[in-house]
Amino acid sequence: MSDRRGFLGRAAAVTAGAALVGGVQPATASPATASPTTAFRATRSRPQTPVRTQSGLVTGVRAALPGVTVYQGIPFAASTAGRNRWRPPRPAPSWKGVRRADAWGPACPQPTTDTPAWAELPEFSEDCLNLDIWTGASSSRERRPVVVWVYGGARTSMWTQQPVYDGSRLASKGLIFVTFNHRVGAFGNLAHPELSAESGHGASGNWGAMDTVAALKWVRRNIAAFGGDPERVTLAGWSHGASLVNILMISRLARGLYQRAILCAGVQYPKDPALGRVAGGYKTLDVAEANGLAFQRFAGADSLAGLRALSADAIVSWSNAAGAPATGGNILDGYVLPTTYGAAMTSGAEIDVPVLTGNNKDENGASPSLAMTVAQYRQFATTTFGDRAQEFLSLYPAATDAEAVASYNDYARDEERVSTFLWGTLFKETAGNRSPVWNYWWSRVPPGADTGNPIMTRGDAATLGAYHGAEMYYLFGNLEGAGRPWTEEDHALADLTTTYVADFAATGNPNGHGRGASPAWPALRPGKPQTMELGDRFGPLPAAGNEAKYALLRGYLESQTKEY
Repeated sequence: MSDRRGFLGRAAAVTAGAALVGGVQPATASPATASPTTAFRATRSRPQTPVRTQSGLVTGVRAALPGVTVYQGIPFAASTAGRNRWRPPRPAPSWKGVRRADAWGPACPQPTTDTPAWAELPEFSEDCLNLDIWTGASSSRERRPVVVWVYGGARTSMWTQQPVYDGSRLASKGLIFVTFNHRVGAFGNLAHPELSAESGHGASGNWGAMDTVAALKWVRRNIAAFGGDPERVTLAGWSHGASLVNILMISRLARGLYQRAILCAGVQYPKDPALGRVAGGYKTLDVAEANGLAFQRFAGADSLAGLRALSADAIVSWSNAAGAPATGGNILDGYVLPTTYGAAMTSGAEIDVPVLTGNNKDENGASPSLAMTVAQYRQFATTTFGDRAQEFLSLYPAATDAEAVASYNDYARDEERVSTFLWGTLFKETAGNRSPVWNYWWSRVPPGADTGNPIMTRGDAATLGAYHGAEMYYLFGNLEGAGRPWTEEDHALADLTTTYVADFAATGNPNGHGRGASPAWPALRPGKPQTMELGDRFGPLPAAGNEAKYALLRGYLESQTKEY
């Protein structure tokens, strides 16, 4: 699965928090004439009262909205270069004096060959473990709810400085919003027998997940100084980022570091075959270690030390070369991810926190530009459903190619909703968790094409539909900076959905205990297969088109023999 990211606002605004940032007077500027890649950039301002972190003093800059300050590029762990490559994150270095947190920190080295020419690239460095904080708090005595956001992506455009990840809007609604860079690709996932041997726990890989834990620990120790509540932290992510959230809902390493979870394009029923092809899947440790050894040979190194001696550019080049052994993806390592998703539910290892999760209309194979013949559709039915193929074809019939496309899209969308609903049922009934699950299905198609966020899928609305990641603009209110022809309706939808997110982060309930957004969002109930549609309409939606379709898809998923 993919991920998209980019933020840099130039819209000036009021400096956030007089007591927190030194009483700077309001200043205004209009973003109306700014281009997509420069609109929404944080601006420098008069000197502020420093905020004290455990590493040293920092000052921020005015963010893109009035009353919000952003602190950029604060190190939360040491450099991962040299001997620290493929090791757990080390403590951040301290500094003397006041650090000006007014520029984005470096991102993990990654390929840029597929990045659009208009994209504003970050600095790339293995010294990439840094975070950004948006706050509207007026005093460190405030205790605002905190959202820690984990970006997604596959192999490129994985960095924080993209408009869609800007936290100004949610900060203006009373949250503290945190993004952070972490290790990705081979730097974030390589496993190797020598690495497992030196680890002390017999495992390796999942370095990006460990970076996420380090960021959460930094937030717990320091966020109160920015007006945040360390006891109300929401760990949120999309696509690959959501897979890290999913892992840390099982891992003991993150216990006590967050109290709610948001997973966008995030969870599947543990027997869903889709886990074999999406970011939420994983490799076993033995397979990952074998891939690491194969990569060592592929890169011309004679040992782990030889791999560590290669430059970062060489690692990027070799790991993305044609025929390179797989070095990315999550790993069932027995340490960070101690057990399978299914076993976590049955053993009670799944953490009991409120969860908000969902998917989009045009994911999981569904697409407005899908091409499929009747013959291909019938072959799919036979291959996938076996002796239940005729039952499938009677529920999702097709006599023409156009009907085959329509029925396949209906099936893919139904199965996606059923899979997420069954995950929620396991969370509630099998794991025995008391916390609520709030599931959604996003249906709004963003207008036009994105020309400001390199992480966003490229193409127009008619081709992509409500694609993977389309809800990000609305859930976090980041319409600025994308270059899309947004309508008043889009802005109204963004205001409503950000209210859901803000209320969930504050209370564990997107309805804000009856005081939040409207219409009401029903919590998942195991006996009532439905989800909450967000986008073109707001209201409950059946998990499948009818009861017979739900029974077929549930039976299909539960009958699978491979469980993640």
